[in-house]
Amino acid sequence: MSTSRRSRFLALFSSLLLALGAGLASAPTASATTEFIATPNGMVGLQQEIVFRAPALAGQVATIGFVSGAISNAGQTTVNAQGFGSLAWTPTSAGSWTISGLGSAAAIGSTTITIAPMPTTTNALVPNLVQTAVTNHITVVVSSLAGIVPPSGSVALRDQNQNVVGTAALTPTSATTSTASVQWTPSAGESVSASFIPSSSAFTASSTPNAQPQTTTSVVTVAIRFPAVLYVGTPTILGAQTGTGVPGGSASFLVNGTGITGSVPTDANGGAATVWTPTTAGVQTISTEFSSSNGAFSGVSNQSVNIQPAKAQDSIAVTPQGGAPWNPGAPISVTAGSNTVLTATASSGATVVLSETGPCVINGNTMVALGAGQCVLTATSPGSAALTPDTETYTITVTKPPRRARR
Repeated sequence: MSTSRRSRFLALFSSLLLALGAGLASAPTASATTEFIATPNGMVGLQQEIVFRAPALAGQVATIGFVSGAISNAGQTTVNAQGFGSLAWTPTSAGSWTISGLGSAAAIGSTTITIAPMPTTTNALVPNLVQTAVTNHITVVVSSLAGIVPPSGSVALRDQNQNVVGTAALTPTSATTSTASVQWTPSAGESVSASFIPSSSAFTASSTPNAQPQTTTSVVTVAIRFPAVLYVGTPTILGAQTGTGVPGGSASFLVNGTGITGSVPTDANGGAATVWTPTTAGVQTISTEFSSSNGAFSGVSNQSVNIQPAKAQDSIAVTPQGGAPWNPGAPISVTAGSNTVLTATASSGATVVLSETGPCVINGNTMVALGAGQCVLTATSPGSAALTPDTETYTITVTKPPRRARR
């Protein structure tokens, strides 16, 4: 929820905390002056919101601390006139995090949540033709499936017997991608795969299938590079790789004989690349045409590839404790002041992250209904290497608790 929307909501429900007797996990319970702090379980690199109530600090600045093992930091935000505050936070490490009010905000207590590692995919751009007994450069691309933190760590090339034949450290190239150029000296008939080795628990490991390029003892003027699997609708990197001793120049790329780029200069390792999104499944021919800047070398490399149909979408299920999975198109009702423990799963096996708008908050995996109205719960999965991301929304009616009969 945006800060402005959250502020409007919090102002409306400042008087509706009488029903919070059951409380938030880790938060004290009391009356309308109850202090609390809440935020959902999350995922490395995905921004989430921390919501708290500190009536005594209305109009003042509150400090919120974040601790996970040896990692410790803090943020500040202004508490509104009704005593509510919110703070955006992007976790950078997986594991258990304790989030607390500090200093004058200590009375709001603390909450402990779980942050899951960010899943990754790895692609190795292996040339379709390599020269044996000389150094060849393999570009490996590791991507986060979501978020704003690029993978960190190293990659290892392994032969068909799982022996390591090359390693290199990753360098971030965008908010979600890191790359490495790995040196490999192949022998005839050797296949190669790439594995991502995370430098911390912030990311999951990932690897590629084996690729077996053709080999030659002659100098390779240029070879086409491509991932092991290509899908309709999924952007993919096509690359050109010049051989040992070939001077720099430029390469262009074609699909079924039709150009999709102009000239792309080669880098210091003799590589050039472009991004292409397949639109049709089936066998197609990808090509690269290279010319050296001194005019001494030129060549073409062609490769038939079988483009796979578009990836299926991931599938999410959100289930309240003791109940059946919620249906996004069916009415859902809870009572103000109630706590609903939720289990969210995805068919990909990826972690599902929850968020909400309206008179509810989520603490860990528990949704707390603050007052009557309408909440919208959003469940998001980043998908996997084979499944696209999925988002489901659930509209929840929060009703007033029944009146107690007067004695």
